[in-house]
Amino acid sequence: MKKVFLSMVPLVKREFNVIDTLNLLKIDIGSFLSLGISQLVNFNNKGIGLKVDGKKHKGYVFISLDYTDTYTVDIITKTGKIKQTFEMIYFDQLLDTLTKSIVR
Repeated sequence: MKKVFLSMVPLVKREFNVIDTLNLLKIDIGSFLSLGISQLVNFNNKGIGLKVDGKKHKGYVFISLDYTDTYTVDIITKTGKIKQTFEMIYFDQLLDTLTKSIVR
């Protein structure tokens, strides 16, 4: 597991307020809990690594903020391979993107 989180380091972009982003995700607590997050790693305020256990995806997710003030979400397998990347995600689309990728 540690190896997978280390593989996320190249995905970091710019610094952002991780707490604000997590609070944004928790606005709809039901959807947030449905992600099945069992581990959360803050990458020096430059990214959020999540270990998830959803209906559609079991593995990892990495969230970063791009220089355009939009998020990038990388869906990562249990072995550390990037399965899918979503770019240009605005803050109000972030939870929906995660839910569709992990739960539904």
